[in-house]
Amino acid sequence: MEEEKSAVKYEKKLMTIDEFCKYVGIGKTKARELTANPCCKYAVRIGRKVFVHKELFDEELKKSAKFQLTI
Repeated sequence: MEEEKSAVKYEKKLMTIDEFCKYVGIGKTKARELTANPCCKYAVRIGRKVFVHKELFDEELKKSAKFQLTI
């Protein structure tokens, strides 16, 4: 029973800029440019730190790919 409980894997919802860069395969400059845009729906600011909400980014990426828009 206890083994099943410990087998539950926790997945982070928020990524740091470094994690976001690795996830998408872009540099920090481009990542900061994307998240600094006021229309960016997936950037979360906590104090001075900027995080990227993974699920919201994935949804935005799917929309952009579907309609061939730039983000």
